Amino acid sequence: MNAADVLALSVDAPEVELQPGDHAIRVGEAHPALFVLVLGTVEIRRGDTPLATINEPGSVVGELGLLLGTPAAADVVAPDGATLRQLHDAERLFRDVPEFGQFLATTLARRLHRVTSLLGDLHEQFADTPGALGLVPHVMANLVSTDRADTDVGSDREPDAPY
Repeated sequence: MNAADVLALSVDAPEVELQPGDHAIRVGEAHPALFVLVLGTVEIRRGDTPLATINEPGSVVGELGLLLGTPAAADVVAPDGATLRQLHDAERLFRDVPEFGQFLATTLARRLHRVTSLLGDLHEQFADTPGALGLVPHVMANLVSTDRADTDVGSDREPDAPY
């Protein structure tokens, strides 16, 4: 299965037209739907910081909140407008179309690979740095060394922060 197949699978799903600057997903929202990009570009953002840009039709967003059953940890914004298809029953796809689960797993693996490559680069860059930046490798090691399902992604300084 590839992105074109996902577009074909989602052809009957309702389309959401986003105008420039519109959000498909907002931080802190519990969003049980999955979105498939049809046209345009969406950015994954934390605050004003873009974390990823997605522009390939058939790409999926909103999968983390859906799979983890947690509120969104980032905004999904259409900087120049976009068309998305909203899959309200994505779990049916997992059940009825096993290839979709593999597609999503491969997508997540690619995204994770990019992040771990960046973390490795940061680790090497700051390993011998004194002060607060020298803590970066230790913080990263803590982040990636747990598989606990109850990991809290919040902050001790801001326990009620919207992340």
